[in-house]
Formats: sequence, C-alpha cells, structure tokens
Amino acid sequence: MTEKYDNSLANTLDDNKHLIFYKIMKYDIPRHYSYFLFEKKWWDRGEDILRGQEFPPDGPKYSWTQKNPYIDDFLKYINKYKRLYRSIPLIQSIYLCNSITFNALRQDSDIDVFIVTKKWGLWRARLRSTVMFFLFGLKRGWVRGKKKKFCLSFYVTHTHQNLYNIMLPQNDIYFIYWLAHLVPLYQEVPENIYKHNTWLESALPNFPGRHCIDIWLQPTSGKTIFKKIAEFLAGGIIGKGSELIIKLVRLPIVIYKTKQLKERGWGIVVNNNMLKFHMDIRKKIHLLYIMYKKKLS
Repeated sequence: MTEKYDNSLANTLDDNKHLIFYKIMKYDIPRHYSYFLFEKKWWDRGEDILRGQEFPPDGPKYSWTQKNPYIDDFLKYINKYKRLYRSIPLIQSIYLCNSITFNALRQDSDIDVFIVTKKWGLWRARLRSTVMFFLFGLKRGWVRGKKKKFCLSFYVTHTHQNLYNIMLPQNDIYFIYWLAHLVPLYQEVPENIYKHNTWLESALPNFPGRHCIDIWLQPTSGKTIFKKIAEFLAGGIIGKGSELIIKLVRLPIVIYKTKQLKERGWGIVVNNNMLKFHMDIRKKIHLLYIMYKKKLS
C-alpha cells in the first residue's frame, strides 16, 4: 500500500515564498527547484513535468547556480576510497546526505552517510564498516574530530528502505528534503531508493522519482574479492549466529546510550531493520517553517 503524505502545507505562494526550507537552513536553492515545490508546477519553457524525466539537455550538470567552494576538495577526498566502499561486507548501498548534498559544505564539515545493508547483516555491517572506516582513519570521533570524517549513524536493511514510518506525526519538512537530496556514493548493483518511497510524490508532486541532485560524483559499484569471500564465509547459519551474538553484545550498550542521547534530543531508532543515531532537529525545523510561513502569508 502506498502511503499518502499529509500535504496540508501546500499553498499558492510564489516560488520564493514556497521554498522556505532552504531559507531557514540558509541553503542555496537548487537550480532545478521545481522538483522541490509542494505544489504542481510547470517548466519555464511551458513543458509539463513528467515523472522520471532527465534534466533539460542544455542545463548545467551541477544542481546549484553557484558551486560550493569546498566541494571539489571533498569529492577528491571521497573518491580516494572507492575500493574501501566496495570492500565492506554486507553493505548494499551508501548514500551521501546532509551538508554535502545541500551544497552547504564548510571547511570543517564532516561527511554524513546513509547505509543500506543486506537483509540479515544489519549489526554485522555496522560493526565491520565502523572498524574499517576507523582503521583507515576516516571515522568521525572525539580524538580525530569531524573535519572530512565519515559520520556512520544511519543504517537500514535493504528490505526496509521505505522510511515513511520514521516520519514525524505532522509534516516532517526536514526529512522530506533530506530524503529527496540523497546522492548515491556506492551501490553494489544499480538501484533507486525512491521506488521504495513513492509516498514522497505526495509531498513533492514534481519530484521525478529518481536521484536528481548532481554533485559531479560517479557512484562506485560492484564488490572486491575480499567482500565476496567475506560474504560467502558469513552466510548461512554461521552468519545468522554471528549476527545474533553481535546484537546481544552490543544491544545493552546501545540501550544505555539511547537513554542518554534521547534526553539530549537525539533521534534514536534501534530495531531488527534500522539503526539510527544522530541529533534530531526535525521538530525545531518544522516549527521554524510554520512561523516563517505565517510571517510571509
């Protein structure tokens, strides 16, 4: 069943007033902003927006009018580790998100990622990715700081890529844009997460149902021999057994930290198909959105 998003925020304000989210976050408005409106729009050329269409052929490859000054440096750094992304067992996809995909990088920004794992490999994938990123000096932490470090805080299994259930009860403006601005970094095989989140079309009726944010990054695909061997050895009963052991060992620690972090406003989800640990600013952004909208009305 396809969930229908509550589109009560839809209105007839002009485009500048309609893209309030970017103003609140102090983000640049994408060149192809029509995709991110809450009401049906038309191209300036008068053509109807067709779901799944490509960017206009004469349009720029980059998604913003002005390129972030740090993006090239960050992409050069990210591309150095393509073999690492292809080597982590039980990971199906890695997506970039947050500041880098919103064209809002700062010199000291970290690199936020959203990770999709194999069905029976959530806890093992998290452990192995954490260890491998740590060994390469890439994981964000208290000692190494956050500048150009990867923040590994959001994992889901590939059978639960529909993220509708973690939306706020009311219009979750922040999560809508977060999801719509994902950029694939690694995909074992080509896939489209928006096929699992068709409800997004109810919130953003112009959204093309594919990845439309372009930051000049070519996704890495396939898997190394190391990953093939590790996944072969991790299969079957032994694999499921080790998954259970890791979960039983880590779960008490996670529960303890969850109690502490929730008191500090962190959005925590821990279950058999999702591990999500990061500061939750969605309620704050939603309130700012409503206030800003009333001010402009």
